[in-house]
Amino acid sequence: MAIEYQKGHAFLHRLDARTKLLIFIGMTVLAIVVIDPIFMGLLFIALYSIGVRSIDRKLLNTNLRILIVIFFTFSMFQILFITTKDSYFLFYLIPFKSWIPVTVQGLVRGMAVFFRFFSVVLSVHLMLYTTPPVDLALTITKREQSKTFLSEIPATLVMALILFMFALLTKAEQVHGLPFGLVTRFLIVILLSLILGYMIQKIAGHGLPPEMGMALTLGFATVGLLSKQTEIITDAQKARGYNVQPKNLIRRVQVLTALLLPIFVATLERSQDISVAILSRGFDYNIGARTYRRELKFKLVDYIVLAVIVLLLFIALYLNYLQIGNPTEQFILNMLRS
Repeated sequence: MAIEYQKGHAFLHRLDARTKLLIFIGMTVLAIVVIDPIFMGLLFIALYSIGVRSIDRKLLNTNLRILIVIFFTFSMFQILFITTKDSYFLFYLIPFKSWIPVTVQGLVRGMAVFFRFFSVVLSVHLMLYTTPPVDLALTITKREQSKTFLSEIPATLVMALILFMFALLTKAEQVHGLPFGLVTRFLIVILLSLILGYMIQKIAGHGLPPEMGMALTLGFATVGLLSKQTEIITDAQKARGYNVQPKNLIRRVQVLTALLLPIFVATLERSQDISVAILSRGFDYNIGARTYRRELKFKLVDYIVLAVIVLLLFIALYLNYLQIGNPTEQFILNMLRS
């Protein structure tokens, strides 16, 4: 089912499009860092609770329900094939041959993988459902002709802070192994974090050319229209007596041809209309100097949401640094061993 923008005035609709893109990126990073299934499940429930207040629950559930089997399969791979040195054995899936051992670690981490995939996919759905296609394109399109160095300092400092904490919490041994004094090591890490933060900020802030932004805008808008067009053509063929899902393979190919040809023709006609509309608006003249009616601006709520994501990331990294990032697994193992 196509994911189309749903108009509304809920919490997610009021967020800046860049904030929702960063939420998706943040959830992807958290899905990598967080290894505890309960923590990952709580993140999924929190994100889902926010989503159902902005999008129709049935519509969201319909799209997510299709993915349950796929993500469950990924989880089964983790459950059946993960083996660590200190794995706590439970049983063999094929006992007579002693094949495929199932461990506590496999079960716990398989459950975490299930929530990881769902959290990332859910964040994508929420972004697409609550963000107009034009705003999505503007988030990654170059709009400003010039930026002052002072305007780049806040983003550079935030990125440098994230990189600095990431280096201390995940690369502590490498940092302490540097052949310098304590203060010198910290200064080196801070300097590298600032340089990398500035480079990332420049690359991310550069944006795509306006031509690519227009192409993405049309792409996002066309997906929903093609889905509706396909439904209309399918209903029209049904009304003419076509069985659109025959069991015979040859007949199914014939029916598929009867569906694809009008869809292809309709797509070509729409493409010609779009090209005429673009040329009539002078889009091909001095594209780099174009101005935009929409201006994306962060509000207080956007900064709060981004701060929460960064805080959750730091907490997850710190728990992993203390080697207590998976308390559920440790709790189950302690109960079994006692």
